[in-house]
Amino acid sequence: MLTTLPPDIIAFLAVILRGLQLSSQAILLGGVLFLMGFTRPMAPLLAGRAGILERTGLRWTAHGSFTLAAVAIIGIFANLAQLVAGLEIAPGDAMGADFVQWTLIMAVAALAAGVTARMGANPAQLPTLALLAMVVLGASVMSSHAFARVDDRPYFITADALHQAGASFWIGGIPFMLLALAHVTETRQRLMVSLRFSHLFTGAVGLLLAGAALLAWGYIATPGAMIGTAYGIMTLAKVSLLGVLLLLAAMNRRSSRARTEAEAEVEDKGQFRLRRFAEIEIGIGITVLMIAASMASQPPAIDQTQFQASVSEIVERMAPVRPPRLVSPPSDHLSMGAEKTTDSETADKMWSEFNHNWAGIFVLAMGLGAFAGRLGVGPARHWPLLFLLLGIGIILRSDPESWPIGPMGFFETLADPEVFQHRVVGLLLFPFGLFEWAVRTGRLKSERAALIFPILCAVGAALLLVHNHTLTDVKERFLIEFSHIPMGLFGVMAGWLRWLEIRSAGRAREIAGALWPLCFSMVGILLIFYRELP
Repeated sequence: MLTTLPPDIIAFLAVILRGLQLSSQAILLGGVLFLMGFTRPMAPLLAGRAGILERTGLRWTAHGSFTLAAVAIIGIFANLAQLVAGLEIAPGDAMGADFVQWTLIMAVAALAAGVTARMGANPAQLPTLALLAMVVLGASVMSSHAFARVDDRPYFITADALHQAGASFWIGGIPFMLLALAHVTETRQRLMVSLRFSHLFTGAVGLLLAGAALLAWGYIATPGAMIGTAYGIMTLAKVSLLGVLLLLAAMNRRSSRARTEAEAEVEDKGQFRLRRFAEIEIGIGITVLMIAASMASQPPAIDQTQFQASVSEIVERMAPVRPPRLVSPPSDHLSMGAEKTTDSETADKMWSEFNHNWAGIFVLAMGLGAFAGRLGVGPARHWPLLFLLLGIGIILRSDPESWPIGPMGFFETLADPEVFQHRVVGLLLFPFGLFEWAVRTGRLKSERAALIFPILCAVGAALLLVHNHTLTDVKERFLIEFSHIPMGLFGVMAGWLRWLEIRSAGRAREIAGALWPLCFSMVGILLIFYRELP
């Protein structure tokens, strides 16, 4: 039962479910955009392919809808458990919460959308599907921060609706663009497809940016709140990844600008690049949605008038003013679940710094190993094996109160969300390293095997971006999260640049191959100078 789990674990699961909800919601709205903005109006130009594109689009829209319905139902149970376990609200009263009711409406509408998409073709099918998609969007907005506002509620609801609609149409529409490109083979038709989606996505981005600006004005308001609160810094992380998405979109837009047949033939290589860039847009877009889900669990910056970190406090924490801590304190100096003293808290922080700093040395060594491998240094191809050593170190030392070095059992400490996330990361590093080592040494030659590394890298970095620390000191928790944000961003970029190196060709492959080890090395440098003590 979810109610038997600690509130922090339930909250973490709720964030993941919210991210999955936003992702499947994007597929539903992206499918509606595809069907009503592409297949129907472009049917005369698709040379008989409109029918199969529409049927395939309906099938994938149905998949997204059914997934959304399932995630929303599970999310309801998670939210109920969070209210019951965290706030000790009676189950009957928890069912009456507004966001629970709206999530239930979303689930019903999504289920109806899936059934509608799987029905036989009829004149009412697409209008009904579009109406149900708007109900889903409305329910998502009404279960967010926007509806919870007491003051200026219509303003926030409008802003959030614009923001969610734009993000869903854009990120959810990209898979359908790839679907359309896979069903056309003639160069001019591919250019027509990409040009049409370029226009559709331009409108979606306009909605997204308008909503984002309104939300930032209402939820953040001041530069101090932007850089001194968890909500503000996560907004900056979203903006950073959004900038990458816009850059990729601009480069893809150039691939749809050929005006003559001769230009079209030249641009065929650009179409290949467009598809590869679109794959990265999907991955980064999902990461953005996961960050948005994590932000939904944070109080808006405008409501956090106390405990905001100042610029000087952030600079003091982030500045590399002392050497890395390479010697840890004795374990008997740690608090280990006992009542904390000033000395034991200092020892706990020294222990954490030691773990982070040594992890940084390993990560930097791996980044440099990847560089050396590109230069043809033979032994450097074994650098992924360092992941195994790093994974062992995280499992053994990340949480001194737990097995095998602490008094608490392995499963007992998994109830702590921070311990749980450390264990997951440590275990992920084993397949992470083994698959990449097998690829680098030629033991695995398939492209699918090579893609394991960038996928796990991107997923691990995304988890770091939504990583929670269960500290009572709000400012201290923020300062730790502040250091994790750039690590997560560099990790996400390292993963998707490696993906691009594997999946692309020519100049894009060379640039991606040179950049991802740099991003990886930056994660190592940030870890080496990670600090918790002044």
